Amino acid sequence: MMAKANTSAEDKALLSGWVDFGDGVHATRSPQIIQQALDAIIRQHIFCIVVAKGYESGKVVLLEHDDHRIVLDRPTDWPAEMSPQPLRVIFKDRGQLWNKFVVDLLEVTEDSLITSMPTKYVRLQRRDNYRVEVPRGSTVLFRHRGDLKEFGIENISANGGLFVSPSRRINLPVGDMLTDIVMHFPADDKQGVEVRIGEGRVVRSCDNDRRELCFGVQFLIKNREEKDLMQYVRQREREMLRKGMAD
Repeated sequence: MMAKANTSAEDKALLSGWVDFGDGVHATRSPQIIQQALDAIIRQHIFCIVVAKGYESGKVVLLEHDDHRIVLDRPTDWPAEMSPQPLRVIFKDRGQLWNKFVVDLLEVTEDSLITSMPTKYVRLQRRDNYRVEVPRGSTVLFRHRGDLKEFGIENISANGGLFVSPSRRINLPVGDMLTDIVMHFPADDKQGVEVRIGEGRVVRSCDNDRRELCFGVQFLIKNREEKDLMQYVRQREREMLRKGMAD
């Protein structure tokens, strides 16, 4: 009974406004907020990306919407045999935040995709220091006091990361410098993604939810390093939305 009550309260909150699901994910089922977002996409000429199973479009335009459906420009590479299925419509708003609607594909015409009206709207809030969770198995190699060490990675941001010690006996004193930092993030391909940072400073220690010893590291980055790091952070944000967080 308690679970049903909680679900009902959550649904009510979603219908009235934004609900914080943690990890920077906010969602709403408010028809008014969804209508306002669709209006803004058209008014501000914001491009969208359509994602289906095994497919991701280039930039497309939201042409129109009403109370029952939305109409999108048909991508030039739209698969001929695409069956009716749920689609994710992803876009980045003027505040540079990633947003997502989940809709059902209803009809494909010569020049458009017609879908159901979104019933849920998800936004990934990203502050300047917003940290994104990284894939399981992500690792980091670095030099500390002359020794080469390997830690896990809990999360990263544009200016730092939370590194997971392989043992509670392996400590990184606050204030110590790390050099030659090489982070490796698993990906669908076997090679994965590698990001290199020249230097970082240990700024805090804490335990994560699994009671592992972790260390917050502030990156002392150069322009090229910042570009590579932000490219991965934004890629990871899109992956989180594409995989349906808070669906």
